[in-house]
Amino acid sequence: MKQIISIVLLMLSTSIFAQPSPQSIKWGTDVWANFTERDGTGFYHELLSEIFKEPQYTMSVEYFPWKRTLKNLATGNIDMTGALPQNTAFYQSEWPLLTEDVYLVSRKGEYLTKDALANKVGAYRAGYESDIFYVALPRNAKGIPVNDPEQAVSLLKKGKIDYYVDIHSIVSPLLSSESTSSETKDADSSFTTSKIGNYKLYWSFVMNERGKRLKRHFDSQLKTLKDSGKLSTLYAKYALHIPQQQ
Repeated sequence: MKQIISIVLLMLSTSIFAQPSPQSIKWGTDVWANFTERDGTGFYHELLSEIFKEPQYTMSVEYFPWKRTLKNLATGNIDMTGALPQNTAFYQSEWPLLTEDVYLVSRKGEYLTKDALANKVGAYRAGYESDIFYVALPRNAKGIPVNDPEQAVSLLKKGKIDYYVDIHSIVSPLLSSESTSSETKDADSSFTTSKIGNYKLYWSFVMNERGKRLKRHFDSQLKTLKDSGKLSTLYAKYALHIPQQQ
């Protein structure tokens, strides 16, 4: 009897120690309303918690300015970030997560086009010069960085800049909040917006074997979520649309 108990205990201990330890993942990101809030809420937070589930994975998130985020990914200090236009510097998800329209915001009555910016000064969120501003505009366009969209609106009102360039998911809530502000009544009529570009955004991983494994898992789980209907439910929750696959 003692021998049987010993064998059972040995099998149990072997089973316990055979359990693989969870794989830790470092996710680095900037802060975006409704996507990556500091309190752990937002579209990306919910999506990643579905893809990299415990106990197989343990995920930590660190918030950086966007340029620093990209530098950390390039040097391997973080494992992943998102979302980015297609590039060859990182492993990227097989399918885009978002399709973003790029908008130009100018003062009401000043209908600026991409061909009429030679003597104008624009603005972009600091760190997004290459990823947004020059995605839609020619390289000779003049732009200055701002700390946040609210600063850009303030500079527009004061005539310090002529236009502001950003993605629709930033511009739309910004102008909506401006229009409901008690200090800026009817502010939505103070600006003109025009679509000047469009691009797809992909989840991006560090360019090493670890990043390649994470990408494979991400792609596999994203397909599972899509097939189950969970992905469309999550997109609908945040009023987003699933991009068409390439």
